[in-house]
Amino acid sequence: MKTIDSKITFLLAVNIILAALIIGLYFLWPTHDKQQKPDITVEPPADDTAFKEMIRAELGEDAPKFAVCFMRPQLDKEPFLFQSRPMRPASMIKMFVMAKAMSDIKNRMMSLDEMLTITSENVVGGAGSIAGEGVGAQVPVRRLIELMIIESDNTATNILMDRLGMENINQYLRDNGYRDTVIHHKMMLDEGKITNLSSVLDLGHLFTRIYKHECVDDYHDMLMISYLLRQEDTDCFPKALPYYNIAHKTGEVIGLYDDGGIFYGSDGDFVLVIMNDNLDGREEALDHMKAIAVKVSTMINHSPR
Repeated sequence: MKTIDSKITFLLAVNIILAALIIGLYFLWPTHDKQQKPDITVEPPADDTAFKEMIRAELGEDAPKFAVCFMRPQLDKEPFLFQSRPMRPASMIKMFVMAKAMSDIKNRMMSLDEMLTITSENVVGGAGSIAGEGVGAQVPVRRLIELMIIESDNTATNILMDRLGMENINQYLRDNGYRDTVIHHKMMLDEGKITNLSSVLDLGHLFTRIYKHECVDDYHDMLMISYLLRQEDTDCFPKALPYYNIAHKTGEVIGLYDDGGIFYGSDGDFVLVIMNDNLDGREEALDHMKAIAVKVSTMINHSPR
């Protein structure tokens, strides 16, 4: 028994070191090119009302379609919010699936090395590569979580949802105060069902808890950050703010494009989540969101540490 406990302790220590190295190496050698900060001066809003006015001015007639959450975790201040409400999260819902999975792993209800089987009912199209391994193939939980975030793999997400249990995930959401978030269906399997829902406030709190290592624990939160830093969809926030290291997750279906995450920068760190719906095109969303990200980043430069 002592030998088994020693092996578990050793493996846990190795995993913690590896996660720390992944994050450390990312900051030393970022995967995207650093660029000069844009020469843009935006007067930082003094309060939530000024923040809303700044966002509304950028969005114009599209304002009713958007919601924005901005937080400064290092200052422990209340978030700046623009129209936070329950909205379709698309693949952003995978953030909560990851958080629940990591919680179960910490509590020894599941293991990162547990093997799960690809079943025909969970194989769907859209993003991701795991379906290419074929029905009946077995995949470790660790890789399913990784691909769910990095590639936004829909099949990997469905396999994890089955393992965790839909009601168990929703109970986790209720227990942790995510009042606007509920999962009604698996990815791309929503015919005749009510849509999944979340909000910029719920996602903002989740990213903030991960940032502070208050979501699960040091090791599992660091592991989540390491996956988020390797997000393959870089069309929005990384294009707008290439001089930040961004641990983020996107979501996209017809009519919406969402992005949210943790921004690590020399002037300070922040959390930004932007959601929208009923948009005419992807580029429309990207243009607005990139402009908002740039303006919000200037608040860091003007705000006291």
